[in-house]
Amino acid sequence: MKRLLLLTAIITITIISSCSKSAVNPDDNNPSEFKFVSLTAQDTLLPINGITTVSANATGSGLTYNWKASYGSFIGSGSSVKWTVCHADKFTITCEVKDDKGNTDSKMIAINVH
Repeated sequence: MKRLLLLTAIITITIISSCSKSAVNPDDNNPSEFKFVSLTAQDTLLPINGITTVSANATGSGLTYNWKASYGSFIGSGSSVKWTVCHADKFTITCEVKDDKGNTDSKMIAINVH
């Protein structure tokens, strides 16, 4: 009887301990964790033919950046590019960031040209 009680106690403790959920907090400073933090422009109000620097702030491994604009031209590549346009209007710039694990995210920013 004592053996059965001891065995039941051991099994119960094993089941309870294996079902407990441990709290795991991701490390915000872990560079391998993919996160597209922000998309910023040096200037969001430009004169015609003005140039602004647009920067994507992201973390992760093997990052690639794909830049698109509703109109205008990009100079450069990577996480920071320059952008210009030859006429007045409101334009959008989109950056899509991908990492080497297949994660992807995109952000958009508006630029007013007068």
